[in-house]
Amino acid sequence: MSQSIVVTGWGMVTPLGFNTRFTWDALLEGTNPFTSLKGKGWEGFEAPRAAQALEAWIPHTLIKRDRSLQLAALAAEEAYKHANLSKVPAHRIGTTFSSSKGGVVSLLTAGNGPYESWDFLTDFFPHSAGRLLQERLGFYGPALSVSSACSTGIGSIAMGARMLQDGECDAVITGSTESSIHPLIYAGFDNMGVFSRQWEGPAAFDMKRDGFLMGEGAAVMVLEREESAKKRKAPIQARLSGWALGGDAYKPLEMEPEGTTIVPVIRKALKKAKLHSWDIGYVNAHGTATMHNDLVESQAIHKVFGNKKTWVSSTKGATGHLLGAAGSVEAVISALALKEGVLPETRNLTHPDPRCRIRHVETGGVEQRVKHVLSLSYGFGGQLGAVIFSKA
Repeated sequence: MSQSIVVTGWGMVTPLGFNTRFTWDALLEGTNPFTSLKGKGWEGFEAPRAAQALEAWIPHTLIKRDRSLQLAALAAEEAYKHANLSKVPAHRIGTTFSSSKGGVVSLLTAGNGPYESWDFLTDFFPHSAGRLLQERLGFYGPALSVSSACSTGIGSIAMGARMLQDGECDAVITGSTESSIHPLIYAGFDNMGVFSRQWEGPAAFDMKRDGFLMGEGAAVMVLEREESAKKRKAPIQARLSGWALGGDAYKPLEMEPEGTTIVPVIRKALKKAKLHSWDIGYVNAHGTATMHNDLVESQAIHKVFGNKKTWVSSTKGATGHLLGAAGSVEAVISALALKEGVLPETRNLTHPDPRCRIRHVETGGVEQRVKHVLSLSYGFGGQLGAVIFSKA
């Protein structure tokens, strides 16, 4: 019989704040994080914008490291303290932490910027952040790197849970980071036509939706088996009651149009959690605000939840699309919604698309105590993921 997995700590660095509390408060206050991108390399774009992580104090030992690693370290140190992991033997703490693009900015600026005196290959690989966390926090349990585009965070959480159930360790530091706001990466998305041109930012599930805007950030969760967490009197924040991964090989940049590949992933997560669809009070949707993907996702959600009273929102209009960090940041936001009893709004949703048949959390959010929440992530190339958190 598999053991219950619980969340004992978390940490975030996002465009809304340099820790979890600041991020959550700014999310509920309606802060707009999108700013213009200026300087060398940005002159050729039409009004380029992105959501950059707020500046925080960076330890001097990390000044020359890739920004994605800096963000990861700050989030991990918050989570480590939150979970009081210093009481867990170092060899019994593992990590499943990764990035979608690794230290790509270090590679692209090598020899021409702040990384010129650093071995950029040390920071380039997707597993580099996980390795850095082990170095800084002094643990040396098993380490895995799950790089699966924009579902990297959920993939990391799922692998961390499996590691615990297999008895490989007693605690797992899991999550993801991303900082790839660079003219070359920006140009790739711009050429795909997926960027929003609206001044106020992305508007998921809205009639006027026209795409997302890039962001950067990192989020970390500490997972443990419930038995060992209680034994050391750890602060249990939530239960990770279900998770599932899947694939959609319809097209490289487009999901199966009826949402039929998403549905079994949600149902598999529900089955693992031993829950019914009506038990889920809130869904944090992937919600990229692109015309096609929002319609596909809403169809899938409707097929599972029907006309039931499950609230749904996308928080990418508030944080930006954090790419490889999206899944982990949105997982923490979902768990916070569960804990705080507030469901965050879908930013800029003023005219819901009637084809997106879901119960939207509109402007201002909703104060609602729920017992179970679901977070969804999908990545270019067809990687799908779902995680369910339940009241502790």
